[in-house]
Amino acid sequence: MPRGKTIEKLLAEAEQIARVWADNPSFSLGDITLAQFQAKIAELRNTRGQAETLRTQLTALVNEAHARGDELSELVSRARSGFRAFYGPDSTQYEQAGGTRASDRKRPARKLKPLTPQ
Repeated sequence: MPRGKTIEKLLAEAEQIARVWADNPSFSLGDITLAQFQAKIAELRNTRGQAETLRTQLTALVNEAHARGDELSELVSRARSGFRAFYGPDSTQYEQAGGTRASDRKRPARKLKPLTPQ
């Protein structure tokens, strides 16, 4: 498809050509007949319809995948919190579950205030 042309615009132009061609039966386009030209228009419409149907289905599946991912993320967080509660915040099990052990956490450093001239 040429750059800058939407399928809608291309179909509109092709239908315009088909109407003019139907009004002028003596027109010829090499070995292409009016019926073949109209069949190409119908094929493009059908393919576009299938693509829109698939796009709709894809959107639904992506939304469903995101929802299931959110559910699983919540369960992972709950499980990690469970390991922390059951084995303790400095346990090997908590670290194996993806948590950061309390002893491995960086201690907060005091921020020094800059000296202000008086």
